[in-house]
Amino acid sequence: MNKKNRIDIKKQLSEFYSTLDYKPISSNAISIYLILLQIDSNTDWLEEFKVTNTILMSKIKNLSISALQRARNELITNNYISYKKRNKSK
Repeated sequence: MNKKNRIDIKKQLSEFYSTLDYKPISSNAISIYLILLQIDSNTDWLEEFKVTNTILMSKIKNLSISALQRARNELITNNYISYKKRNKSK
């Protein structure tokens, strides 16, 4: 079981938007970050949680898999999120 890490969502959003001033990212990356933040909130702030590409793509109209991957890579590169690729063999 993953350790829970409570987050003050107002503070998290404030820091996120402040950081965008000097570490800008695309609108798709911003949308995905906000979706992930909402999902994390629904998990009661688990340190790690799983979200399928299909779920993320269903939340943003006309988001392709390649656009999702680019946006996710932006978030990773700019240290907004960490990501572990799922092992499909399990």
